[in-house]
Parts: sequence; structure tokens; C-alpha cells
Amino acid sequence: GQLGSGRTLQSPTPSPVAVTGRFSKIAAGGHNLALKTDGSLWAWGVNDVGQLGDGTSTTRYAPVRVGAGFADIAAGTAHSLALKTDGSLWAWGINASGQLGDGTTTDRWAPILVGGSFAAIAAGSSHSLALQTDGSLWAWGLNDSGQLGDGTTINRSAPVRVGTGFVAIAT
Repeated sequence: GQLGSGRTLQSPTPSPVAVTGRFSKIAAGGHNLALKTDGSLWAWGVNDVGQLGDGTSTTRYAPVRVGAGFADIAAGTAHSLALKTDGSLWAWGINASGQLGDGTTTDRWAPILVGGSFAAIAAGSSHSLALQTDGSLWAWGLNDSGQLGDGTTINRSAPVRVGTGFVAIAT
């Protein structure tokens, strides 16, 4: 279902996604996310740990609407992040390393609120980053190679402040 065409056939050439409208952003991990210009969020592909955010574990061969009012998206291997227009950060999917940032390691099948006042997000394979509007950088999730930048190799299940003065992030 990675192509989002509604079919399970491979395509050697580009094929349209099975939802109409204009898109402003896309993100791909082990699944796919797309943000339409109207702020609605759509997801498709594998969904074994809730990474699509539709409250199920059903693989979707065509895009399913997750919600509205979003401004940015990011996809890890099996987790998703979405930033709403009000600066609130939402996460869902696998959480084995704490990559959802809710203080637990419980997988989430639907979006949960992580916090507010965010301006940008990024998702690594099993970790997450967020930039607050004040320029402070926050990180959480898998940290076995120090990817969170907090000076440790300890996994973090809640956001930890890495520093200040940042203007952009990427993984």
C-alpha cells in the first residue's frame, strides 16, 4: 500500500495517489503521510503499530484522513509527528524507545498531544526532534548513538532540552 493508489500492484512509473486535492508536504518512513493545502492530514501504507494514526492496525492501500488543522508532518520508520497550526505537537505509532515523547513506551494508535509552542519538527528512525518558537531544541526517543544531542546515550521518553538559539532542524 505504499503507493497510495488503492491497489497492491507495483508501478514502474509514477502513479497518482487515490485522493484528490492539492498537497503542500509529504513525508515517508515505513509508511506515508501527506498534508493537503487545506491542513488535512492523510496517511497510507503499513499500519502494524498504529503509525497511520487512524486508530487501527489496518494496512491502508489508499490514503485515509487522520485529522485537520495541521501545518507540518514528519515520519520515522514506524512513528509519525504532526504540528498543528496552533503550535501543538501530536505523535502516534510505535513508542518502544520513547519516540512519541509522551513519557511512556506505549504504542499509540491515534494522535496524542506532546506539547505546545512548537515551530518545526523532524523524525529520525526511532527518535524525534522539535524546535520551539523561542529557538529551543528538544529531542526524545532512541539515543544509543547520542543522536539526541544531550550528552548521553540514554533513551528519553519525554522531550529533553538540548539547547537554544536554533532556527532549523533535520534528522
